[in-house]
Amino acid sequence: MRPQTPDLAERLARRTDAWCRVPSPTGHEAALAGAIAIEARDAGLRVVRHRDCLILHPQAAGDVADVLLVGHLDTVPRAADQPEGIFGDRVFGCGASDMKGALAVIFDRLCQPSRLSLAALLYDREEGPYADNGLAMLRAQGLLPAARTALVMEPTANAIEAGCLGNLHATLTLQGRRAHSARPWQGINALQAIWPLLRALDNLAPEERQVGGLAYRRVLSATTAATNNGRNVVPDRLTLNLNLRFTPDETCEDAEAWLNQWLADCGLTLPWSFEITDRAPAGEVCTDAPLLGPWLRRHDLEVRPKQAWTDVAQLTAAGIPAINFGPGDPAEAHQARESVAIEALVRSWLLLDDLAGTP
Repeated sequence: MRPQTPDLAERLARRTDAWCRVPSPTGHEAALAGAIAIEARDAGLRVVRHRDCLILHPQAAGDVADVLLVGHLDTVPRAADQPEGIFGDRVFGCGASDMKGALAVIFDRLCQPSRLSLAALLYDREEGPYADNGLAMLRAQGLLPAARTALVMEPTANAIEAGCLGNLHATLTLQGRRAHSARPWQGINALQAIWPLLRALDNLAPEERQVGGLAYRRVLSATTAATNNGRNVVPDRLTLNLNLRFTPDETCEDAEAWLNQWLADCGLTLPWSFEITDRAPAGEVCTDAPLLGPWLRRHDLEVRPKQAWTDVAQLTAAGIPAINFGPGDPAEAHQARESVAIEALVRSWLLLDDLAGTP
């Protein structure tokens, strides 16, 4: 790899800091997208914008990129006590780790000469519902850039996180009978009747499944619950959100069928129904892809399973081998005092530089 230079560290730190100072909570990415588009044109890059998604190409790039560098523009809302600025060896700011530091690395490396052809996809609304996801929107409209492989630069602390879990949300509705809370025997309390399901959840251990030599865990959680009644009324209806994370060897249809069977077996005594409200496929394990395998082995990079969902899933579903790799620390993501190490930004850039190659 090229030797580290102070200029590189300073460039990456300053750009991360500058972009962290442009608020871009989910659904409000326009200002950041506009700022990046101006910088990209000034740097001689070709810019294509759809909604608040940016596709960036070096002017000499062909129609198909060897490597597509992928990142999202949005962050969670800024914490009230979030510091901003460069302090010592770290850059502080909302999104510094997840993932404006990675955006700075992507942008800077895209501006350098490369042996492989590079392109970047910076998209909006990653943190929101899957149906509103910018990458999903581009894919549905046939606007996804063509590429031979992709790096989704989510926070991984410069390790490789392969594949990803699928994500399914379902609303379970349990039907009871309304009554006055002074005379509960006249009704059927839908809230109290959920206990068999909660006990079954407590007893449900994560199911480990090996995919591509990596261990992923299928897990099911109850995340929200609601009734619609006064505090002196026995609730006749309960809705419960169930979130199923499923492994890369399962389809969305497999996951839905598994959940339906589990609900049938968990011992509920009241009539129930469930509706799938959001679902996203799992991502394939692609560590042996032609451009990725030699690079991973050359640097002996740590490879671990992605025990979460990322947009790797959308890329592999579109036929583009993809992995998660980025400078941010996962432990910093969404924290009140989020930051990223400048050294991690530089290492990420140098690893990308080795992958892309000098002309």
